[in-house]
Amino acid sequence: MSEAQGSPTGKSVLMVEAPHCMGCASCSAACRIEHDLPEEVHTIKVIRRGPLEKGSRLEMSFLPVTCFHCDKPACIAECPTGAMQKRADGIVFSDLAICIGCLTCAAACPYGVPVLNPATGKIAKCDGCKDRVDQGLWPSCALKCPTGALSFGETARVVQDRRQREALRIVPSFTTQGSENV
Repeated sequence: MSEAQGSPTGKSVLMVEAPHCMGCASCSAACRIEHDLPEEVHTIKVIRRGPLEKGSRLEMSFLPVTCFHCDKPACIAECPTGAMQKRADGIVFSDLAICIGCLTCAAACPYGVPVLNPATGKIAKCDGCKDRVDQGLWPSCALKCPTGALSFGETARVVQDRRQREALRIVPSFTTQGSENV
């Protein structure tokens, strides 16, 4: 997976493919390292479902959850200082220079994403690794995901890549059958 596949020019997305997540929390650790966050601050939460009985066996599933970078973010509408902002590319972030750590954004967010960083007294949340994205790089969480459960890029490309992977999963012998007739 190439790190330089992100694009600062168009709207990019972080694609989460939960079936590929193994719950390792590498994404969360990568975010904490990238943003110098303390151990107890998680801007990406890995939700565990299970173990659940499926027939005669147990199954477990995981879902990495981070900021949804909403079209109309409640956190921005309610922030009393204007610290919560949204860029033209859709990334929602907190300007730490004017954040007062009041947690109004956290109360307004329907997903409970913004959290208080006790080390700074300011809000911590996924900022889409905006500084990395501006350099054409992937966000740290997607770059460090060992299973490819997180991917990043311009919306059309990410969706197309996902469709291709799904097609190959559904019809795994398609490529080998076609080459036999040549």
